[in-house]
Amino acid sequence: MGSPLERLYALAPVWAQNLGVSLYGVAWRHERLGGRFREYVHAFRERETWEAERFQHYLGTELRKFLQNAFLEVPYYRRAWSAAGFTAENLAKLTVADLGRLPITTKAALRAQPEEFVSRSVAGQRLHRYHSSGTTGTPITAICTADGHRRFTAAREARSFGWAGTSLRKPRSMIGGRMILPRGCSGPPFHRYNWAEKQVYFSAYHISPATAPHYVSALNQHRPSVFTGYAYSHYLLAKMMLAQDLRLDYEPDALVLSSEQLTLEMKSVLRQAFQARAFEEYGCVENCVLATECEHGRLHVSPDFGILEIVDAHGQSVPTGVEGRILCTSLLNEAQPLIRYEIGDLGIWSAEDCPCGRKHLPVLEQVVGRLEDLVKGPDGRQLVRFHGIFVNIPTVVEGQVIQETLDRFCVKLVVTSGFGDREDQIIRHRFEERLGKVHVTIQLVQEIPRTERGKFRAVISHLQGNSK
Repeated sequence: MGSPLERLYALAPVWAQNLGVSLYGVAWRHERLGGRFREYVHAFRERETWEAERFQHYLGTELRKFLQNAFLEVPYYRRAWSAAGFTAENLAKLTVADLGRLPITTKAALRAQPEEFVSRSVAGQRLHRYHSSGTTGTPITAICTADGHRRFTAAREARSFGWAGTSLRKPRSMIGGRMILPRGCSGPPFHRYNWAEKQVYFSAYHISPATAPHYVSALNQHRPSVFTGYAYSHYLLAKMMLAQDLRLDYEPDALVLSSEQLTLEMKSVLRQAFQARAFEEYGCVENCVLATECEHGRLHVSPDFGILEIVDAHGQSVPTGVEGRILCTSLLNEAQPLIRYEIGDLGIWSAEDCPCGRKHLPVLEQVVGRLEDLVKGPDGRQLVRFHGIFVNIPTVVEGQVIQETLDRFCVKLVVTSGFGDREDQIIRHRFEERLGKVHVTIQLVQEIPRTERGKFRAVISHLQGNSK
């Protein structure tokens, strides 16, 4: 299981693991913060101050460039749009308001043929591939260039972190989905340190009442200025801190959290525990949408990152206050342009103007989706985003995890013909890595039942009082 480097990492002592993480951090820092990164940050900040008319003109110009590139250089769009009667000439005349005329791009299409979405204009460049199960348990592959990655990061620096009064260049912490503790390791420390970026990375898989003091001790040792990562994992830790009277001995700048919606109750608990305000960030591994919380607590979409539509069952825009399907059109990823891409979430536009004055950055009243319960382990650890066990298993089309008891799970899978014993063992191995010894039943099914909104839940818990 795993690459040779992963096996070597697992055998190394903690100090060597920290060194390995830091060496990786050197390359990662250049990947995200090198090149024209500062220029891109400045541009995003400047566009915040533009008048609406100038901003809309910019969006229209960028959109037409992306549409033409997609039609001329991307195999998938060449076929799909030609079949729908579009030509390069009429695409060159489309405006943002005309987006609804184009076909919707489904997640199933991207998942089935990710390379068919890659533009021939980036041929010869080094491309980066990122695998994710997505918020609904549907694995996909996202592809970008290094410069594209810098543009994504610059937008987050200017909007997500800038609006929170901090910077991703400052010392930071992360609670995320990487398996930083080797298999079988259940003792502290539950973090590893990246000296290159002054980042302390915590395991999301070991948070429990018994381990919470170790998490707080590491935060006090490394004193990150900004906390990032899974919103619900931070909330779980915060509740345990308050219950045990565990405290930080300093005040960080802010928490910039993603992956789950931040409720008012969650924000209150986070502020009490971490002595700082939590800001919500909404995005995806496909890097086709970014929405960030401003100082007035409103979630603003950044159309200069990606144009967001909220549509009905027929793909047409819904009025403000009405729930609809979210479609995203990327404006930053020339390597894998996604146009009218159905991300799998539902959303509602706000009918109220935000007091912050950024009227050209529209406000989401709510993002509906990410329907996921909490998973609890036999030893008390609590996990979210558990559907990551399906990442990078191409033969899994959809997967659902059902927790029946503390140590018994049922996994329902929709698979292709290539699924076999190897994939079965990978999934069982990942359960053991994250939860220890548990009993897993794997069922191959034709389909996974949807909710009344047409989505299926990636994780369902039958433990009493466990639903979010």
